[in-house]
Amino acid sequence: MSWSKGHSSLTENSTAPTIDRCINCGDHEQVQATITMEFGEGNLNTGPICRKCYSIHKGPRIAQF
Repeated sequence: MSWSKGHSSLTENSTAPTIDRCINCGDHEQVQATITMEFGEGNLNTGPICRKCYSIHKGPRIAQF
């Protein structure tokens, strides 16, 4: 493969938006990411989070060098 010819995976949008139940609000919305939430001492729950909940609850970005 050369740089002059693009790879097919770079030019086509192969991933359609995923709609699933949000782990935070319970609505069926478009998924932003998969997160792990802790409920109490060591009780972990992993699942998808919707775009709305992700943007509301994201923390400040802290750069570490």
